[in-house]
Formats: sequence, C-alpha cells, structure tokens
Amino acid sequence: MESGKKEYTFFWFIENYSYCWHKNGEKLISPPFTAEGLEGTAWDIQLYPKGLSDKYKGRVSLFLNRSAIDDGPESYSISCELAVLAADGSLLRFLKYEYAFKKGEDYGFRVFLEKDEIFLRKMTDYLPQDVLTVRCKIWKSEGEVVRNIGQSSARTRIRVEKISFLHEVQNFSALETKQKKSVEIRPHSKEEHFISSSLHITDCSCCEEKIAIEIAPSDADQILRKCDLYLLDASGNVKECGKADNRYDIELKSITTLHLSLTKEAVLNSKSEFLPDDKFSLLCNCTFSRGIEFQTIEETAHEMPLALMQKTNDVLRKNTCRASEKNSYYPNGLEDIKDLYTDKSLTDVQLKTKTKSFPVHKIVLCARSPVFKRMLTNDMKEKNSNCIEIGDLGDDVVQQLLLFLYSDTVENLQWGMATQLYYAADKYEVGRLKAVCSSFLLENLTPTNAGELLLLADTHSDGDLKKLTEDFILEHEKEVFGSKEWEKLMETNPLLAMKAMHLKYKR
Repeated sequence: MESGKKEYTFFWFIENYSYCWHKNGEKLISPPFTAEGLEGTAWDIQLYPKGLSDKYKGRVSLFLNRSAIDDGPESYSISCELAVLAADGSLLRFLKYEYAFKKGEDYGFRVFLEKDEIFLRKMTDYLPQDVLTVRCKIWKSEGEVVRNIGQSSARTRIRVEKISFLHEVQNFSALETKQKKSVEIRPHSKEEHFISSSLHITDCSCCEEKIAIEIAPSDADQILRKCDLYLLDASGNVKECGKADNRYDIELKSITTLHLSLTKEAVLNSKSEFLPDDKFSLLCNCTFSRGIEFQTIEETAHEMPLALMQKTNDVLRKNTCRASEKNSYYPNGLEDIKDLYTDKSLTDVQLKTKTKSFPVHKIVLCARSPVFKRMLTNDMKEKNSNCIEIGDLGDDVVQQLLLFLYSDTVENLQWGMATQLYYAADKYEVGRLKAVCSSFLLENLTPTNAGELLLLADTHSDGDLKKLTEDFILEHEKEVFGSKEWEKLMETNPLLAMKAMHLKYKR
C-alpha cells in the first residue's frame, strides 16, 4: 500500500484577480499548505501577475515554493504539476516538472502565461466572475495512483473599494488656466484615508483648452484602477465624458489624471445645458484596489478513496463557479451586439474601402474608437455625409476590424492579417485590438519575421513591442542577423537595423 504514487492536490482561488496591484517583480503568495504524507515539508504558491522581472514583463510567472522552516529533510524530491483551470475544472494551461527542493527554495516557470491571454483573448475562460483558479499537484514515486494523501483549497480575495462622488465647480466660466478647484472626499467610516479631487483647465498652446481632473488618495495602498466620469446637465441627466481602466496594462500605474472628452469651450457653448447657474457638476465613479482583504485555507480533505475525492472536487467546482454557469445560459451583451452587425439592421453609417461598402452603426464606432467618435460627433464631413472613407485598408482587414468592434474577437488570425489589423487598431485608437495583435505577433516571432515586427513597432512608436522584439532578436542573433530578411531590412532601413545590432554591445 505504501508503494506507487502518493499525490496531494492544492486549489487556490484568487478573487478580483484583475485588481492585482502588483508591479513587475512583485508576487502574490498563497496560504501555506502541508499534509501528513509530505514528510513534514510545507509549501506555498507564488504568482507574479506582472512577471518575475523586466525580462518577463507582460507574462505571468508561477512557482512552487518550499518553506525555509519546516520539519522535512534538507532536500526533498517531488514531481509537480502547476495548472490554471477553467470554470468547469478543465485544464487551460499546465506544466510539469521534477525537482529536488531545498528549504526556502522555489522552482517553477518564469513564463507560465501571457498576460494578454488572460485579459484579452480568453478572459471569460480564465477569469469567470474575475476569479483565477490555480491548481498544484505534488506526488512522490511513480506508477499508478494508489494513494491520495489529501487535498485542500485556499481563497485569497483582493479588496475592491468603489467610491462615487460629485465634484462641483461654482463660477466655472471664470475658471482660469491651471487654476485648481479641489474637493476632499472622506469615507463613511472610521478610516483615516481620504480622496482629493482637483479639477483644472490645461494649458495647451497647440489645441483647445481641455478639462482635466486629478484624483489622489491619501493612502498609498489605495490604487485607482477604474474611473468613469459623467457630466450632470441641467435636467439631472448624465453624459459620459471620460473613462480609464488600467487593470490590463503591462505597466501598473495608478490613474492620476483624466482628461474629459469635452473642452472648456464646448461646455461654455452649451452653457444652458451644462452650466445651470454657472455651476459645473462632474460625477466620478472610482474603483480602487486595496490589497488583500483576506486569505485562508477554507477546505481540507484528508486521505480518502480516489472516487470519493473526485466527487469532492466536483462539488468544489460547482460551488465556485455556480454563478458563472448560470450566466452561460444567456447570451452576453457582446453576442447581442454582434447579431446587430450580422443582421445589418438599423445601420446608419457606411465604411467605404476602394471596392466595398460596410453598413454599420454610429454608436458602436463611437463607443469603440475615439477616432471614429471625433469624426461622427464633431463638425467634420463624415458627420454630415454618414460615410467614412478608409481606402488604405483592404476589405478583409475592415471585415476583421468590424468583427472586433462588435464582438471583441478576431477569427483565424494569421501573421499578415495581424500586422494589418495592428495598423488599423493604431490608426483608429482601438487599444484592445492593438494589444491582441501585439500579443499574437510576439507569440509567433521567428528569426525570419523579427525584422518585420521591429519595423512595425518602430513605425508606430510602440516602445513595449519594440523592446520585446529586440529582446527576441538578441536571444536569436545568429539566426536573425544571418537571414535574408534581415539583409533586406539593412538595405531598406539601415539605421533601424544598425541600432538593433548595436544593442548587442550596449547590453
């Protein structure tokens, strides 16, 4: 009975995962776990939401760590499987290894997941109800599983705090450039922290004066992750005028300053609507990340027959994902909006390439692209003609662009299409599509196409994409610099090629 594989399973549920506050190199640590069959050793899982170091920025790193102080032997050899699970318990990603752990030592994967894989392409799979499920299996010896030495589940909840307030500015028309109008918002509790909100008019000689708001919490652990701004009109209705959401950014930066979509001049021109009694009223809906709210081992199952253990796992998954499963019976909002595009019903504007017209909806274009919104809401020819000329894009590219605007998905993405979609996403400021294309291109980098991606990143002034491409080039320098494609790049863009090759010596 003592022979064969002795297996232990640990589940870790991370609630409100998209609100992780960790910067590159900072880790989230699970509650520690152990079991009688693990010979006195103690363990935890260490997850780096923004990557282990600068080299792995944009990745998720995952490690199993052995406690520095436990009752086990100095060196303990085990086999391990680290995995991320879907709502139904199926494997989304898993990697295995065998390693002899010394006390205080961790081992795992610097690149376990691409961050964009979680937040962009497969968010509904990885984060049902914004919960990430990590599973760790540890076992000793080989052969058939004849003994399960137990399992446990832990839960870590990241605290999310939502605060809404009204920032009012009296005598708005007299507000001068850079003059700040500030308010202080205190919580309805005994907590000492507060929020300072300052509104001012920006000083910009090259464009219209913009309205900006700075939101600064007094507590350094209070990180602003989402903010939606609404202008309150004379009738008490609200008009969306700005938003920011940095939960999916590679660089973790607290939102500090937001620029409203309305300029001071636009507000003054609609004084009767937006300035009753010359009072400017801005509704701010802020969502903050506040660190860990709690974490605990919430369920432990000791040694039991495998069939019964499987039933326990099924119950565990059902309890965790019940709300997600219930929602799956009904179409989500994006599916309904995609049907509007498919049916071509109630369209009110045309996108025209050189050879084809695409009937679409203004409200969708405005919601997904700031560029389209400016075309269709300002006094431009597109607003009056209900037609937008996009002769620099092919029909297939426009088809994929519209599919993404309506459904947040792309289909059958290939290298050539990804580069063209990247161009379209950058031109029309569709940040989410640009990130999807960037991630796809990086995942499909080869020594023969690295020069093409370097040129693309340089042309569009994409610093992050350019740096990651340069890292790949330096890791595969012989194959890249010796390829015919790189020779062509040296002929057409000699300065770019020279700078990339010079990096080898600078680093």
